[in-house]
Amino acid sequence: MRRRLREAVRLSAGVAMKPGHDYVIVARRDVLDTAFPKLQSLLAERIEGTAKPKRSQETRSRKE
Repeated sequence: MRRRLREAVRLSAGVAMKPGHDYVIVARRDVLDTAFPKLQSLLAERIEGTAKPKRSQETRSRKE
């Protein structure tokens, strides 16, 4: 899992990363089943901030 993520970041998402910023990537098991090109595009979208993270139904807002 770590190798797949590292390579996906290196090939595509790394371009979108801003110098001087730290990034934390929390992997889930479904990363192993996701097609590599899809993984690359999802990472790039998240780093660029163009995609909103999916919210778990179990997670509630702090405002609630």
